[in-house]
Amino acid sequence: MASSPVLKTAVPVAACVVLVLLSMGSPVMADIQDDCRTICRPKCDDLTSDVCTSIKEILPTILSNLDAFGMTCRVRVSTLCRTLCINICTLNTLTPGAPTPAPGSAAAPPPCKP
Repeated sequence: MASSPVLKTAVPVAACVVLVLLSMGSPVMADIQDDCRTICRPKCDDLTSDVCTSIKEILPTILSNLDAFGMTCRVRVSTLCRTLCINICTLNTLTPGAPTPAPGSAAAPPPCKP
């Protein structure tokens, strides 16, 4: 079986990409998401309560016939709020309360050479 030049280049590059992703991927992201959930949960709970109460006050006659509105409103608004909040929060890798790294203290990953 003959090795093509593309295969000789692709394998080391792919291995390098995998090493970089494994070295900085999921543990860091898991910490950020945990921090964001801690920040977003109480804020979204407050927003959900306010939104659903306001809707009930604006449309009392229509909603008086819908017994399940309260639960449906809380679930839908809370889900949307938390999803949006966590997405926005995880865009910023330095969440409130996270330690700020000292300048120059982070070691650069080793260069990948095919």
